[in-house]
Amino acid sequence: MEEDLDKLYEASQKPIIWIEGIIGCGKTTLTRMISRQLNYRAIYEPVNLELLEMFYKDQDRWAFAMQIDLLHRRFALQKLGSFESITGMGVVMDRGLPGDRVFAKMLHTAGKIHDIEWAIYERAYTVMSNSLIPPSLIIYMEVTPEIAQDRIAQRDRKAERGDLIPLAYLRELEKGYEHLLREIASGIPSWSRGMQVIRLPWNTPEESENSNKEVIRIIQNIARSIPLDEFFDKME
Repeated sequence: MEEDLDKLYEASQKPIIWIEGIIGCGKTTLTRMISRQLNYRAIYEPVNLELLEMFYKDQDRWAFAMQIDLLHRRFALQKLGSFESITGMGVVMDRGLPGDRVFAKMLHTAGKIHDIEWAIYERAYTVMSNSLIPPSLIIYMEVTPEIAQDRIAQRDRKAERGDLIPLAYLRELEKGYEHLLREIASGIPSWSRGMQVIRLPWNTPEESENSNKEVIRIIQNIARSIPLDEFFDKME
């Protein structure tokens, strides 16, 4: 019976795509577009706006609370994504757990998360990441910190005022993501071995007509990069 269920899940499992990038890169926009074009379930980044604003105002006080709260919220959503995947629904996610860890690690390095708190975070992260289905594809949105900062200002969210997210913070995030991508390329996290990563230049204005056309072209390329028919034929 258990073996039959395993075969059923394997036959019906659909891809999970993670969209990664620094704040203001356009992840939510791309997540929405891929969801519509491929008819995938979109799972957006969980945000506690009150805690987010408190964090940006006093990172030393709220860094750990912010990151551990996000980790648990994101894990719950990714468990949902894993379930959707094994029951036949493709999933596109606005940032995965490793992207969340980029933020937490940067704050630990900066001394805003204490060593004891970091150990607690790492234990929780390890348990959570090892219990999730790895993504079929990671899309990293390449956006300069300067352009990301402009986009943050344009969307005018109270918790993300320009004085609360300095350019230096975005540059450190970019460095953190580059380190993560190198780890994935080296297969250091066990879940990342053989992982496909697409680096997607995304420095054009989000609202322009040309940008919208580029979104469609990129989505079509993404669809072709995952040969679903061949993949599932081999599994049957």
